[in-house]
Amino acid sequence: MHGKQVGLYVDARQRRRQGCGKTLMETLPGVNDARRMTQRLVRWVGERSLRHSFTSIAKEIGVAEGTIRNVFADHVAELERTIEFQTPQWMGIDEIHIICRPRAVFSNLKNNTAVNQLPDRDRKAIARYLAGLPGREDVRYVAIDMWVPYREAVREVLPDAIVVVDKFHVQRLGNMALDEFRRSLGRADKADPARRKAAGVKKDLALFRKREHDLNDRERLLLSGWLNNIPELAEAYRLKESHFDIYEAGSQAEAAARYDAWATSV
Repeated sequence: MHGKQVGLYVDARQRRRQGCGKTLMETLPGVNDARRMTQRLVRWVGERSLRHSFTSIAKEIGVAEGTIRNVFADHVAELERTIEFQTPQWMGIDEIHIICRPRAVFSNLKNNTAVNQLPDRDRKAIARYLAGLPGREDVRYVAIDMWVPYREAVREVLPDAIVVVDKFHVQRLGNMALDEFRRSLGRADKADPARRKAAGVKKDLALFRKREHDLNDRERLLLSGWLNNIPELAEAYRLKESHFDIYEAGSQAEAAARYDAWATSV
């Protein structure tokens, strides 16, 4: 109350059972039977533990950290009993690094929601999880990055699903390749003034990673200065942009035609 810890002192009666002699505490409305907490506080701790550390909550309300952990465990168990995650038709598989280890994360791309997280991301763990999904035959598309175990596990357990590599990962490699090419120009012949200039692109590197149609007038002017002075870099940039344009095609046939044209130009 007003930022201060509040305790309720209640005089409650005890009863002794005849026969077994067991002592029972009088039932108190609004008080959790398993803990000396109100039901309201138990619900608050469970919900708050999803977004805050156990230590901070324990300090805030004046209880032991172990109590917060136990309340949280009960809260999660209740969520697992009452919330049912549907197997998504459009599934995403990615990873998040927690405590220096990559953990596989499954998501419903249609609803933009997380579905589950595994302690590992190896092929066996992915395949085991997919095999246990109810209605896994309904999965139509699976979006992944270029981690091979993801693809192998999906093809093993979900042979009818279409595997799609998330364009973010492809385009990230395109930007990395362009940057590596820029650095190679600077290393190749340091006596060439144009090549030496390529090394100075670093300060304007964000311009090269940004899509050309997203540049403002000032950024477009800066970029054109680099490209006009270093023709090889300009060619590499155009290749990167035309590859990204494939994803903006209106149909599969158009995308295939754009890709063939791009591959020929390379």
